Amino acid sequence: MTSAVLSIFAVVLLSSVQSTTGFIEQAGLLDSGIVSVVGRIPEMIASAEARPFVLYVTSIILLTVFTIGIYHGRGVLTCASILLYVMALSTMSLVIRNCYVNHDFKFPVFLTATHFLSTAVVGSLILASEYILKKKPVTVPSIECVWKRIVPTAFSFVASLGFANYAILYSSAHFYEMASSTTPLVTAFIAFILGHGFDVRLGLPLMFATAGMMVVGFGELHFSAPGFLCCCIAVVLRSLKATLQAMLLKGAEDMPMHPIEVAVWTSSVSFFFMSAWSCLTEGFEPWRHIMAWSTFAAVMLTCLCATTLNIAALFVLRELGPVVQQIVGQLKGVISCLGARAVFSEVITLNQEIGYAMLLISITWYNAWDMRLKKEEKNRLNELSRLVTSKV
Repeated sequence: MTSAVLSIFAVVLLSSVQSTTGFIEQAGLLDSGIVSVVGRIPEMIASAEARPFVLYVTSIILLTVFTIGIYHGRGVLTCASILLYVMALSTMSLVIRNCYVNHDFKFPVFLTATHFLSTAVVGSLILASEYILKKKPVTVPSIECVWKRIVPTAFSFVASLGFANYAILYSSAHFYEMASSTTPLVTAFIAFILGHGFDVRLGLPLMFATAGMMVVGFGELHFSAPGFLCCCIAVVLRSLKATLQAMLLKGAEDMPMHPIEVAVWTSSVSFFFMSAWSCLTEGFEPWRHIMAWSTFAAVMLTCLCATTLNIAALFVLRELGPVVQQIVGQLKGVISCLGARAVFSEVITLNQEIGYAMLLISITWYNAWDMRLKKEEKNRLNELSRLVTSKV
């Protein structure tokens, strides 16, 4: 866990440095010298150009305070996992865009394959170090578990990414966002069907969160039958992937797995699926482009971000469950929205303000009810155990 935390903090640090560098470049301060820049910090903060950047940094701080305030009762690990998960999510789109735009590396399938490979390699190194230093055994899944749990999880992961890309291609961004907002609801339904469990009393805050995300995505909707079909398939597969991962963490064949173990096994299988897909659709062209040092470094930065994202997501999944993981992941939109406002001077729409406000309220509401229901269930089990013991 220590290595994963350090790597995710590195991603957040790099993204912060990039944002700060971009602001300094826009303000024309690179040629002014460090001393003069430091001396002009109060002036920079007070200037109109600096206000969006200050807003961006402030929003990250407030989001951190909000997360800790809501989830502090679940422990330090939960709060840290959520923060790192959201930060890595919000950084991911920036580093991938850097590959596409600044390095002309437009091979999304190959890029995703490298992400799975890096996750498997880093996770394996963490497990190996814990085995050597702490003599902690590594859970090796049985052949039956591989075919019944890990392969379906990896396939749904890879296929969901593929159909999501096609959905974006065939439909508008607003339509895709609205369709994707149903992911928590679909995840709850699939979890209930597969026996993973979902308390229907949490349905009201869940629907409120979904409504908020739909408000954010509402805009110029251009319906497309192929786009709608791809959106639906992507949502179902994404929900299935999260539920299957949760079942692996909970225990397949009475053998619960650690989040890093799940990351290693599922990413290894996903890498083979994605590599085959890349060879069929992109050929050897990505290998020729990645030979340039600057391009290679940009791809490695995406791998760093993706690795920390994949591992942090599994810790959030273990602590909160698949439904809440999908809801909490939407917090990245708050940071991305304010980041676009700070860097690109984009306008924050009324839909976004209302939708994200509804999302924050629903997260608070959902967590409060979930904690109360779990406390009631724990008290009920304790009382039942006490009665059984007294009768014996």
